[in-house]
Amino acid sequence: MVTNDYIALVLVYLIIACSLGLAMLAEKRTTWDSRKIVHIGVGTFVFVWWMFSEYWIMLVFFTIPFAIILFLAMLKDNKIANSKLGELSKDKGHKTGLFLYAVTITIMVIFFFGEHWTAASVGIMAMTWGDGMGSVIGKKYGKHKGFRGKSLEGSLAVFAATAIMAMVVMLFYAFLASSGHFAYGAYDACIPMWAAALLAGAIASVLEAICPGEVDNLAIPIVVAVAMVAIGM
Repeated sequence: MVTNDYIALVLVYLIIACSLGLAMLAEKRTTWDSRKIVHIGVGTFVFVWWMFSEYWIMLVFFTIPFAIILFLAMLKDNKIANSKLGELSKDKGHKTGLFLYAVTITIMVIFFFGEHWTAASVGIMAMTWGDGMGSVIGKKYGKHKGFRGKSLEGSLAVFAATAIMAMVVMLFYAFLASSGHFAYGAYDACIPMWAAALLAGAIASVLEAICPGEVDNLAIPIVVAVAMVAIGM
C-alpha cells in the first residue's frame, strides 16, 4: 500500500460516516427519507476511488467489510441489526437494498478497476444519485403513474439526475487524465460526452421503472456501466 491508498481509505470512511450522520440528523429534523440520504451520499466515493493503487485494497478494506456489515444489518438479533444501521437497512421494506448496493460496488471493483473506471463511476451515479433522486422526487411530486406503479415524475428525475451526474463524473475524470493524475480518464467514447450522459440517463430511467425494488441496485449500475464500456468509455 502507498500513501494514496491510506488517504483514499480515510476519505471513503469519512464519506460513509458523514452520510450516516446526515441521515440521522435529517430523520430528527425533517421528513426526508434517511435511507436515501445514505444511498446518495455514499455514492460520492466515485470521486475518491481512483486514488487506490490496487483493486484488492478496496476489496479488503472497503467493499467486502461494507457488504458483510450490511448483510448482518438486514438479519435479526445481532448488534448491527439492532443498531441504527440495521433500522436503515430494513426501512421501507427493502431489506436487501443496501446489501446489494455493497455487492454491486464489489462487482464494479473486480471487473472495472483501472481502465474502465469512468464507466463504472457513471454506473454508480445511476444507482445512487439517479435512483435515489427518482425515489425522492417521485414520492413528493409524483402524480402521473407509469410502469409498475412508478411515477413519470420519478422516472424523469432518474433520467435527469443520472445524466447530470454522469456528465460531472466524465468531466472530473477527463480533468484527472489531462492533469496527469489518472491514466485512464481521457474521454474517448464513440459518441459525444453529452450523448453518453443522456444514454446513461435513459438506460437508468427505463431499468428503474421495470426492475423490482429488490434488484435495481444491482441491475441499474451494472447495465449502465457495461453500456458505457460498449461505446468505448
